[in-house]
Amino acid sequence: MTQVHQLYQLQETDTEIREKTRRLREVLAGQQPSAELLAARARADTAVTSRQEWQTRRKNRRLEMESLRREAKNAENRLYSGKVTNPKELADLQRKIESLGRRIEKAEEQLLEAMIALEEAEAEETAATENLAEIEAAWEAKVAHLKVEQNELALAIHKLNSARQAQAKAIDPRDRQEYETLAKKKNGLAIARVRGSTCLGCRLTVSANKIKEAREGKKVYCGGCGRILYPY
Repeated sequence: MTQVHQLYQLQETDTEIREKTRRLREVLAGQQPSAELLAARARADTAVTSRQEWQTRRKNRRLEMESLRREAKNAENRLYSGKVTNPKELADLQRKIESLGRRIEKAEEQLLEAMIALEEAEAEETAATENLAEIEAAWEAKVAHLKVEQNELALAIHKLNSARQAQAKAIDPRDRQEYETLAKKKNGLAIARVRGSTCLGCRLTVSANKIKEAREGKKVYCGGCGRILYPY
């Protein structure tokens, strides 16, 4: 096995490691909550808050109305008790009862509005909760699948790294250093295959003499891209 062939095998391993590492990053990113899930959670949280607010308003309106009714009832009892004989005091009581009546009507309207709004808020909370449950179930199923792939990728990368160490040890340190330096300059591809008379690294034509030398096991460089030629 020639050094160029060994370098090409090392490059194949490096390429596979890069691809699996890139996919592993995608898998890890895919396990983060999606925009759809975050929006569904926000909607559900908003719905809960709205329902709680309207429950509080309904309670307050009801308490207010009950308090006004008690106050009006007490005023009516005093008005018709016969104990109040002063005309001015009677007139004041009458005006108070009328004012309380108007306030009770207003409180009743506000209570009704709160009850209607609460029903709408409860309906929205139910819809938002059901929507969230559906989206979360789909997301959890996706994450479970991705975790399986994550474990498979991690194991594959570990095995590939072990294989690379063995491959690298079998290569002359100077050749390995040249390969690694060239790979950094050439986007990870230091070795270019040759198809026919074409360098697949840059798509330029390689001379027949260079192809012959490369097939003889010599280290030959493409005149177009500078990569080491691998004519197999």
